Amino acid sequence: MKIHIFYRHFDISGTDGRRRPQWFDFEKCFKNLLNTIEGTQVNLNVIFDGHVEKNWINKYKDKFTTHEIKAGGDQSSFFQTWEIVKNSNIEDNDLIYFLENDYLHLEGWVDKVVELFEKYDLLHYISTYDHNDKYFANYDDLVSKIFITDTHHWRTTPSTCGSFIINRKLFDLDYDIHTTVVGDHNKFIDLYNNRQRMVITPIPGLSTHCVDRLLSPTINWEKINKK
Repeated sequence: MKIHIFYRHFDISGTDGRRRPQWFDFEKCFKNLLNTIEGTQVNLNVIFDGHVEKNWINKYKDKFTTHEIKAGGDQSSFFQTWEIVKNSNIEDNDLIYFLENDYLHLEGWVDKVVELFEKYDLLHYISTYDHNDKYFANYDDLVSKIFITDTHHWRTTPSTCGSFIINRKLFDLDYDIHTTVVGDHNKFIDLYNNRQRMVITPIPGLSTHCVDRLLSPTINWEKINKK
């Protein structure tokens, strides 16, 4: 079982002015990804909005396959990424990881994701991110189903961001919704209500979205960022 990552990026460096941890940096996130997939069955694709040779990511070009697009915004780049995947030669039992450029990962995440898919016949969405907002905000009454593998716990959650893992079969089945519905939360509510799709996330997280107050809990992500 191979994981095909489709990493969406554009011409940016440092930080983007959002509510970020003070240690956050786009290039550090990418270097962390490269380190955590080294020696694994992962195929890395970078979907670059613009001309990749003008960006710092180009110095790692021997590590990935480049797909240049002209999107000019998040939603358009997402739709174009799905078109690229649709026309890619990916086996039915392989996994597809749609990944935004502001995530850090823990070492070993690849094996834990493969373990989950090997144990359960999943037609659901997997995020490696333990969403911190699901422990406060408007989720006081949230009830989750718990999944276990030999090495990790996983839970169901109502929605996730634009970074998630699915198999090729689910990609084909839900292609219509992902290429028409706008908004992450709206999309996953639609998928659950109409197709009974769940989002499954790890406890503790295997990655984090690098936004203040929303980091995956219980893990020192600043320390991970320094490796």
